[in-house]
Amino acid sequence: MSLQFDPVWSWPLLLLVFLAVVLITRHVYPQRIAHLQHSRRRLLIVLRYAVVALLLLLSLRPAIVVTDSSSQQGVMYVLLDASRSMQTQDEAGGSRRAALLRLMERIQPQLEQLAESVEIRLRDFSDLLNPVQTPSPESAGSMTALGRILELTAEEAGRDSVPAVLLFSDGRQAAAGEADIDPVGTARRLGRLQQPVYSVGFGSAQAGAAGLDLALDDLDVAREVFQGNSLPIRVRLKAAGVSRQPVTLRVLLENRLGLRDGESGPLEAASNAGAVGAVSEVIPDTNEAELVVPLEVVPEQEGELKLVVEAEPLPGEARTTNNRVETIIRVRRGGIRVACFDVIRSEQKWLRKINDSTRIQFDFHAIRGGVLAGRNEIPDRYFVPGAYDAFLIGDVPASVFRPQQLLDLARCCSQGAGLMMIGGRENFGQGGYSQTGIASLLPVELPQRNQHVDTALNMLPSRDGLSHYVLQIAATEQNRERWESLPPLTGGNVLTPRRNSLAQVLAVSSEGLPLLIGQNTGSNRVLAFAGDTTWQWAMQGFEEEHLRFWRQVILWLTRKETDDSQAVWIQAGPRDLTPGIPTELTFGARGPDGQAMNDVQFEIEVTDPQGTVTPLNPVAGIGMMSAEFRETLEPGDYWARVRAARNGELVGNIGVTRFHVLHRDPELDNPAADFSLLREISFASGGDHLSEDELAQRLQAWIDDGLPGLSLDREELISLWDNWGTLLLVVGLISTEWAVRRRSGLA
Repeated sequence: MSLQFDPVWSWPLLLLVFLAVVLITRHVYPQRIAHLQHSRRRLLIVLRYAVVALLLLLSLRPAIVVTDSSSQQGVMYVLLDASRSMQTQDEAGGSRRAALLRLMERIQPQLEQLAESVEIRLRDFSDLLNPVQTPSPESAGSMTALGRILELTAEEAGRDSVPAVLLFSDGRQAAAGEADIDPVGTARRLGRLQQPVYSVGFGSAQAGAAGLDLALDDLDVAREVFQGNSLPIRVRLKAAGVSRQPVTLRVLLENRLGLRDGESGPLEAASNAGAVGAVSEVIPDTNEAELVVPLEVVPEQEGELKLVVEAEPLPGEARTTNNRVETIIRVRRGGIRVACFDVIRSEQKWLRKINDSTRIQFDFHAIRGGVLAGRNEIPDRYFVPGAYDAFLIGDVPASVFRPQQLLDLARCCSQGAGLMMIGGRENFGQGGYSQTGIASLLPVELPQRNQHVDTALNMLPSRDGLSHYVLQIAATEQNRERWESLPPLTGGNVLTPRRNSLAQVLAVSSEGLPLLIGQNTGSNRVLAFAGDTTWQWAMQGFEEEHLRFWRQVILWLTRKETDDSQAVWIQAGPRDLTPGIPTELTFGARGPDGQAMNDVQFEIEVTDPQGTVTPLNPVAGIGMMSAEFRETLEPGDYWARVRAARNGELVGNIGVTRFHVLHRDPELDNPAADFSLLREISFASGGDHLSEDELAQRLQAWIDDGLPGLSLDREELISLWDNWGTLLLVVGLISTEWAVRRRSGLA
C-alpha cells in the first residue's frame, strides 16, 4: 500500500498559489474580524485555514494504491514433429525422431517440475495436431505444415495464458494447398498474443544432397504444339554423387490410339526425331552438378498427351521419385513445317519471327556464298515427302542443291507441299532453275539473266489480289489504304507471268510492275515474289502487318488458311502440379463467328484419378468463365469436362481437358533440415532458437524464477478526494464558517 498524488497543476505553480492564499488569509482576514470577540475571531480564523488546507489537499488529488500480487494457471505447449522427414537418418545414433525422443527423456524431470505451476500439453504434429501422453518413435505424417500447426495451437489455446511454446522440428516446411500457411507470419501473430515460440532443431542441412541422387525439375516446354512440328524441350538435371558417370535422359509420350476422353494411355519412348533427339546422355563432371539438357520430339498424334522426361535410375540410387517430370501438352491438328534456304540477310532474319506462332515451325538452312559456296551441304531429310509442308527458296542458285534433291522437292510439291521463291540476284533464271525439276512449277518465265529494278517500289494489291487471302492485312474497307501506307520495297526482280499458265498477279508496284505472282494447280500452290526487303515494314512501325502477310503466305501455300476451333473450350493452368497446389480452369463457348457467347449456362466437373467426380461453381469473367479446383493431393490424371446449354439445350460439343498431379513427395524429395526457418519463427514470435543444452538451462531458469507472463500484479486505486465524504467535509466547513460569520453580522 502506498500514497499517491496527482496534482492538478505542476508542483511549483500549486505551491506558489497556495502560499499566496495563506499570506492573504494571514494579513487581510484578521483585520476584517478584529472587532469581534477573541473566541469568535479565533474560531473564524481556524475555519478559514481549514478550508484553505482542505482545498490544497484536493488540488493534490491524493489516492491510496493497494497492490495485490497473484499468479494464474497457464498452458505450455510442447510440439513434436512427427512428419516423415523426421525418419531421415542424419543424427548421431539414428533418425531425427529418435534424437527428439532422447531430448524429451532428458528434460522430462524439468517438465514434471514445471507441471506444478503450468499445464504441459504434448502434441505430435505434421499437418495436424495430435494430442499424446507419451511420444512414440513413429513419424508417419504426410507433410510438415509449420504455419498451420502454429495457427491450430493458438486456436486450441483460446483465452488460456501461454507463456511458452516449445517447437521440436527439423524445420522442413513441405506443406501444399490449404495447409501452406506462412509460418513466419503466423509466428508474428503469436508474438502479439504474447505466446513466444522456443525452437530446437534436428537433422542436417546437407541431408538432401547426401548419397547418390538424380533429380529433374524446371521442365521448359511449349504446352501447345501442332501435329508434326518439332517440340524443343529443356530440363534441369541435378546430379549428386554422380561424377563422371553417364546419365541417360529420355522422353516418353502417351499413346492414346483407340482411347476415349477420361482414359489415360500407356507411355512409350518417343521417336528419336528432330535435330536434337528424344534421348540424351550426359556426363556430370562434379559430384554436385547441375545441367540444362536439351531434348526434342515430334508428336504425331493429336489431342492432349502426357509428356514425361525421365532420368534412368543409377545403381544404388535410393530415391527415384524425383527422377522424372511430367506435363500435359496439347497437340493440335494442322501444324505447318516450313523449310527455308537462303543466304544470311535481313529478310530471312525477320521471316524467322513467324516461329513465334505455335502453328508454324520455320526451319532455316543458311547457304554460304562466295569462296565458301563449295562447302554447302543440304541434308536429304528436307526432301522426304510429308516432312515439310512448304519450301521457301531465297537468293541461292540451283547448284547448291543436288539434282536429285530438286527432283525430290518437285515430288513433295506434287503431293501438296507449297513452294515460294523470293527476290534475289542468284535465283530464278539466273540461278539456273530453268533446267531443274522445279522449273515447271514456278509461275514465271526464267530467262538466263535476272532483270532488276533498283528504285523504290510501293507494293499494292492488284485487282484480283485485293480480295485474295494472302493480301488481307486489314479490314476489307481499309485493306488498300493500309497497303498504300507501307514503306516501299528497295527494288526488286522483274517478273513475267508464265505464258499459257494459271499464274495470277496478286500484287503490283504503283507503276504496274508485277511483284507477287501465284499459281494454284489443285495439287500444289506456288508463289514467286520479286521483293526481298519487306523487313523494312517491320523496322518502320508495321511489324504486325509484316508478320500477318508472311503468316498468310505460309497458310495459303499449305492450304491451311481456315481453322476449325471447337465451340466449347476449356483450359487448365497450370497443367502439371505439385500435390496440393490448386489449378484454375478457364472455359467458355464461341459462336460460328468466333465471338464469345454470353447467354449460356455452364456445368463443370472434375474427375480425379480414383474416379470421384467433383462439380465446381463457375465464376464469371471477361469473355470467359473460371473455376478453381483445389483437391489435388492424389497424384495422377484429372479430367475436367464442361457443358454449355442455352434454354436447357446443349450447345456445341462437351469441352474436355486434362491436368496432371506429379508423383512427387514434397516431404522426402529434399529432406534437408531448415534451421533458418526455425530461427525466423522464434524471433518473430518473441522467443528464441535454442540448442539442447540451452533448452535445459532455459527450463531450469523457469523452474527457479517462474515462467514469464504467469505472475499477475493487480493494483487497486482508492481515491481520497473524489468521494462523497470529501465533498461533505468541504461543504460542512464552508457552511459552518458562513453560519458563524452570519451570527457575527458579517454576512
